[in-house]
Amino acid sequence: MNGSGRWGLALRRTAACGVRVRGLAAASALLLLFAASASAQDGGPQDGGPRLAPAGTAIPGEKAIMLSSRARVRGAADVEALLADLVAFDTFHRSGTANRDHPSFQAMTAYLKDWCEAAGLGFADHGSVVVVTLGAGSDRLGLVTHGDVQPADAGKWAADPFTLDVTSEPGRLVGRGVEDDKGPIACALVAMRELRRIGWPLRRRVELIVSYTEESDWAPFQEFLARNPPPPLNVAFDAEYPVVTAEKGWCSVTVGIAGPEAAGAEGDAELVAFTGGFFLSQVPEDAVATIVGADDALVDALRAAADADEEATFTFEDDGVDEGGRPRLLVRARGLSAHSSKPEQGVNAITHLAALLATHDWPDSRAARMARFVDERLGTGRLAERFGDVAYEDPFMGPLTLSLGTLREDGERLVAGINLRRPEGRTREEVEASVRWAVEGWSAERGLADAVTLEQSIGDPHRVHDAPHVEVLLQTFRHHTGITDAAPLSIGGGTHARLVPNGVNFGPSMPGEPYTGHSEHEFVTREQLLDNLEMVTSLLVDLAVK
Repeated sequence: MNGSGRWGLALRRTAACGVRVRGLAAASALLLLFAASASAQDGGPQDGGPRLAPAGTAIPGEKAIMLSSRARVRGAADVEALLADLVAFDTFHRSGTANRDHPSFQAMTAYLKDWCEAAGLGFADHGSVVVVTLGAGSDRLGLVTHGDVQPADAGKWAADPFTLDVTSEPGRLVGRGVEDDKGPIACALVAMRELRRIGWPLRRRVELIVSYTEESDWAPFQEFLARNPPPPLNVAFDAEYPVVTAEKGWCSVTVGIAGPEAAGAEGDAELVAFTGGFFLSQVPEDAVATIVGADDALVDALRAAADADEEATFTFEDDGVDEGGRPRLLVRARGLSAHSSKPEQGVNAITHLAALLATHDWPDSRAARMARFVDERLGTGRLAERFGDVAYEDPFMGPLTLSLGTLREDGERLVAGINLRRPEGRTREEVEASVRWAVEGWSAERGLADAVTLEQSIGDPHRVHDAPHVEVLLQTFRHHTGITDAAPLSIGGGTHARLVPNGVNFGPSMPGEPYTGHSEHEFVTREQLLDNLEMVTSLLVDLAVK
């Protein structure tokens, strides 16, 4: 999406002015109005009671419109500079070290503490969670984000993924975390600073809750919540607009297949290795197979099959000879990385390479067994169409999705990491039974019952039915985008919103646009970053100001 895309802040009628204005012109006009009426009250509740707004109050209110436009103008440079500073902290999980103990997380904590003190905001360091506060009182509004990110393959980025790239793609801010989830942190911080500066009395204390383990381990955040009861009203910025009220269940399925590296069949070409993927929650962009003893006819046949694939691309590389003097051939598949909750936005290199390898009948080996399993039980689809009877869907939450994320060697086994995202409609036990039948049924058919292992962790879907602030968020989105038919939606991803009371997601990704978090091309447009800042400021005023 670029700055002039259909989801940008469009030509609209503002409630405050009653005239059609656009972009910065809108902000300038509203700042003039703000100067004339900054001391006015918008009629919000004065008692801090449970109502979100008095009956008949327009959403967004006059104050929300004024301050959100001011934030867009006055905070534009600051929010981008803050995002650049946050991206520079390479806050991804390292095996064997708790995130809270790693220097990158500790450095970001120190930076946030200094920034908040300069901005006049409260700050509390809880180790695996930091909390930024504005205001006082027992009634509280939570803003839920996370400061950890997924790792990045630096070789696939135009610049260092942990340096905000503002030049390689004009209009886009490229870097790990700009969408998931450091861009939202920057917007929330600047919005809170603008609200503090204006000095309006608050009916709710605002708490920006920044988890450091959302991408790797939810236990520390759950422990934090047990010690520190969260606010009764929460908005997360870790998904998409307009308002996410349902999340599919996150499921991990691990299939291991043992077997010989090669059958040692004299004169036959053999598949001796097959690996791919980076991490489980990413649709894999790369996969590679090693073939020994391939003659020209086989190579030509594989090339022809590769040319017929309309999604993935393949390269064929000579790799010397094996110990027996047979030529080694590397076949590399290149797909398109994406968040595994949205497999339709990516191209899975592993499954496409398996489909290519399935065009030949290989002698027995663990790589050949795995290629056969992937092709026959997973395929290149995204909805578990071949995975026994695992596929199903829910009218609101949509279909179960499947992404084969990783394929790695583990001693004498190849291990496939499969990520399912499941909706309501079946019990956990029913899904577990379907997965078991799909895997064990295949292994029995192939005579490999003793060679195949299965581990699975099936998570539950989550849905919020009556969060009281959903309509406020919808009206905020409708006003600022002009999309009048906006309605709640479900996503495939799992976020910390499900762990807090009345937790729903509000952005930062626009509907209909690719979600780039977890991909090797994560970006947010400069225009979208400002749109997000404007909408976050608007909702803060309507939900927290008297």
